[in-house]
Amino acid sequence: MKLVGVVKHQNPEPDDLASTRPLVVLNPRRIVMAKSRQKHAFAIIFLVYLMINLGLNFGETLVSPFAKSLNATPVLIGVSATGFTYGSIVFRVISGPAIDYFNRKRLLLISVMIITASFLGEACATSVQMLVIFRITQGIGQAFTAPVCLTLAAGVVSRKKMASGIGTLAVARGVATLLAPIVALKISEVTSYKTSFVIAAVIESASIIAILNMHVVSPQHTRHEHFKVSLNGVIAKAAIPPALLQFFFMMAWSSVFAFLVVFGQEQGLGSNVGFFNTVYGIAVFAAAPLGGRLVDRYGYYMLIPMLLLMALALWVISFAANLWLLLIAAVLGAFGYGAAGPVARSMAMSVVPEQRRGAASSTLFVASDVGQLVGPVIGGLLVAHFGYAVMFRVAPIWILVAAILLLVTKPMIERKALETSAAMEKVE
Repeated sequence: MKLVGVVKHQNPEPDDLASTRPLVVLNPRRIVMAKSRQKHAFAIIFLVYLMINLGLNFGETLVSPFAKSLNATPVLIGVSATGFTYGSIVFRVISGPAIDYFNRKRLLLISVMIITASFLGEACATSVQMLVIFRITQGIGQAFTAPVCLTLAAGVVSRKKMASGIGTLAVARGVATLLAPIVALKISEVTSYKTSFVIAAVIESASIIAILNMHVVSPQHTRHEHFKVSLNGVIAKAAIPPALLQFFFMMAWSSVFAFLVVFGQEQGLGSNVGFFNTVYGIAVFAAAPLGGRLVDRYGYYMLIPMLLLMALALWVISFAANLWLLLIAAVLGAFGYGAAGPVARSMAMSVVPEQRRGAASSTLFVASDVGQLVGPVIGGLLVAHFGYAVMFRVAPIWILVAAILLLVTKPMIERKALETSAAMEKVE
């Protein structure tokens, strides 16, 4: 950037900033270099997020059958499967303030090291109790990984392309969901569960190399400021509306995570139910970035068709007596929840300044975790009284609530995003 002089007028008006402001001419070469650095930084963040999720999905696939091999009861199998959420929810409370205060690269590094150590512990587990302890420990690391990666990605994506950028980041998770379960099950068949957990730890360790090559900007604060956990540090008020959207998304879609396999088996689909995740993961490749681009171009009302597709996917699942209907539901779900989830995350990032993105990500993921815990509980009660099909048909009620919330809060969200963007431009 170079200054070419001051443009003067004979009768400048007091409010005319252009009359006294230096004329700035942007160097095209520097713009290209800056964009290149941003793309490189985003590529590294994408790679890190991909490898973290590959390891996590690799391990998640094996937890339930491994717990069963340790003679766990159905209840304890469920506790083992969801054990990470207990550690995650507790430490989400400090993840927001920590991300906004400490070096984010180091924070991510420590989190991945905790997850790696947990997988090694799970490989050595000789009882269900040991397995649950290491699962809870794993959740401590997971409390930071996704929020840190989201915050880092938001920092290198322009605000005008925030939704498409976060949508592209979501593809990493889709790839992990597509590849890891299949490979994990095959390896566990050939070797053992313990060996497979060690491989999951190796995958997480590999992500450490990528993290060490990251170049990120750390939060700025003065020397007299000390790290503290406060309500303001944990919750970003501006991010509450998108966090509530994510909460209702998970209240509905968590029924798929929790009950699809059992429902598919009851429908006589057997192991073919696993193709739902395969097709969903492939479709997310297109759905997540496309949804982001549509929102960047046309605004948040583009969420409405995504919510309709999410609701339709749940209804199709409820009638899925054959594999083809289930696969159609997977595609609908990818363009529904697979596209809408990243948009909610981009909302949370766009309504807060850089130094508050940790709190915003904490707000969002706490809401997501609560929805993922409460949704299956309510869904289970519906299953007990009315069956799986009715439960899937009732779940879209939560999506309707999300749609109403979007219509009510959209003007406020857009206004706050514009105010934040303008304030950040002044600082820059």
